[in-house]
Amino acid sequence: MHNKYEIKEMLNNHPSYRETLFIRGYLLTDRTFQNTDDYPFYSNWDKTDLGMLNNDKKLEVYYHRMQEFYKYSDGNIKIAIIGHAYNPFDFVHDENEILRDLVNKYKISKEDFFDKVNELTGIHLIVINDNGIITAVQDCSGMKSCYFGKVEDNVMITSHPQLVGDLCDLNIDSFVDKLIHSKQYNIGNKHLPGNISPFKELRRLGGNTYISYEDQFKVVRFYPLKPHDEIASQSEFDQGIQKISEIIHKNIALASLKWNNPAISMTGGTDSKTTLACANGLYDKYKYYSFHCKPPEVLDAKAARSICEKLELEHTIYPIPDTNEEVKDFDVLKNIINHNSSYFNNTADHEIRKMITLYRLDDFDVELKSWASETARVFLERKYKVKMPVRLTERHFSIFQTRYFLTPDLLRKSDKIYRNFMTEIGLTGPIFNFEHTDLFYWEVRMGAWGTAVVSSLDFCHNVTMPINNRKLIELFLSFPHEDRKIDKVHKKVIEFCNKNIHDMDVEIKNLYFHSYRIWLEKIYYYYRTLFYKHKNQKN
Repeated sequence: MHNKYEIKEMLNNHPSYRETLFIRGYLLTDRTFQNTDDYPFYSNWDKTDLGMLNNDKKLEVYYHRMQEFYKYSDGNIKIAIIGHAYNPFDFVHDENEILRDLVNKYKISKEDFFDKVNELTGIHLIVINDNGIITAVQDCSGMKSCYFGKVEDNVMITSHPQLVGDLCDLNIDSFVDKLIHSKQYNIGNKHLPGNISPFKELRRLGGNTYISYEDQFKVVRFYPLKPHDEIASQSEFDQGIQKISEIIHKNIALASLKWNNPAISMTGGTDSKTTLACANGLYDKYKYYSFHCKPPEVLDAKAARSICEKLELEHTIYPIPDTNEEVKDFDVLKNIINHNSSYFNNTADHEIRKMITLYRLDDFDVELKSWASETARVFLERKYKVKMPVRLTERHFSIFQTRYFLTPDLLRKSDKIYRNFMTEIGLTGPIFNFEHTDLFYWEVRMGAWGTAVVSSLDFCHNVTMPINNRKLIELFLSFPHEDRKIDKVHKKVIEFCNKNIHDMDVEIKNLYFHSYRIWLEKIYYYYRTLFYKHKNQKN
């Protein structure tokens, strides 16, 4: 770990990299920072405001010059989108138009407002100031990083907790420090339990909830409000496949209108092929590429190349250097990347080499990724080869995140954090007919892990996800559990959109599903949950 003074010294010696510090970041606060020419802003950030708070202070907005930012006013209602959004249901890709639509719905009711929010695709934070009352809500999967809290009685809402840490001289929480330095932490998904941040003063906002602020912060669930539809006939199945295909296709079309030089990153996996198939009819609008920085990614890149060749699409493979010595200023940029993430991503060197390589590329202005699609694919049962319980406990949440070998104190603390988190956001069990495991994957796996990874990718270039749409994910979840588990839904979407891709004999298996790893994961799963369940039963 490096403190801000060490990072500042590095950037004094390498001023060309100052733009990478908290790149594409934002900060909303009622505290004014007078000198934005020096660390950590370095004149790379713009400043505006989003109206007044009830303490008669302005809600100042600081945002990195590479961060997309849009705002709109309607009387005393101020609204902003940090990031990007597009609406496949209205076929609108202009954020200014989207902001006007959101305000019109907000003036009718919050329910109408959030229903409109649920139509949006992209990676964004939407913030409303209504006469000093703040509402902030993320994209479908909560991938636009948002941490919030009060520091010395100042409001802080930010993409990077370390930015606030540096500005306010915060100290890392002792539990977080111990956790991220444990060997076991790197075996898991490398995100923090629940909604904690590296600093006790800040918490993370997650998917399907919003923060409300008047005098204090409050987390409120706004979705789901009712059961989702359940497909029960072949005609409903076929109609659902068609609707999913049309929504993704529209999103990909909208992305091609929003950006001048978009690219689709590809593997041979199911999610990637689904996106590529849904891009049918728009293939001339995109570039196609893969990269590899470790052996499994070589197989993925070759599979992607094979698919593109059969579709007569030009495909580029970017090899990532094998050693740190091959990357100019590797150590300097590694330190900045780790500082940006508050050191809890524990990013491996080969991933950092990839990030630096992509940062130095100038071949496209946005990358389309498919991660949100995983929410619908029943990953946990496939990974552990175990039928998941209807109701998960906090212990399940803990072990799905990190493999707590020989660290019972860390595990117990994680359980406690998750218990409080699940209670706070109303996720102690299934909601309506939404499976608990699906909501976990959506709101915790995608929200916590996805936030961390998207923030890392912000170092490289802009990223969007055409499947990151709440109404679309709900539609996926309306299909039977077993159909989703065997990827029948995704395969039917691929077949509907581009039968050539469906018929290709190209299949890359997820490493999670290799028999040896499944065996180990299953042993660990039973070891850590069986007796915990018994203990709960006694209580």
